[in-house]
This record gives sequence, structure tokens and C-alpha cells, in this order.
Amino acid sequence: MSDANKKPPPDADLLEFLGDIDEANDENQDQDHDQDFSDFLANNDIDKLKDEAKKPPKAEKVKNE
Repeated sequence: MSDANKKPPPDADLLEFLGDIDEANDENQDQDHDQDFSDFLANNDIDKLKDEAKKPPKAEKVKNE
């Protein structure tokens, strides 16, 4: 491989910065997502939702104005 085709080394400071942002974002989203999903499961009949998902969508009539 020639010198012109070599990739520059990754910027360690940039990678560390991006990793820190990603970790902080994951921690916040995981807690919120887990609680939201737990609430959803507690408030819905999963078997009923599963059966409704198998049905084809109902056709809706649209009025032309």
C-alpha cells in the first residue's frame, strides 16, 4: 500500500469524547425506555395486541373535497 492510500490514525481525543457522550446517552435512555416499556406492558393486554396486529388494516373511506 502506498503512503497516499494509508488512512490517518484515529483521533484518540475525539473517540474518547464521542464515547463519553454515547455512554451518558445510553444510561438516560435505558432508564426511561425500561420504565416506559414496563408501563406499556402493565397497561395493555399483550395477547389482544398480538391478535390485532395479525388482522389486515381496515379500509378507510376518504371524502374528496
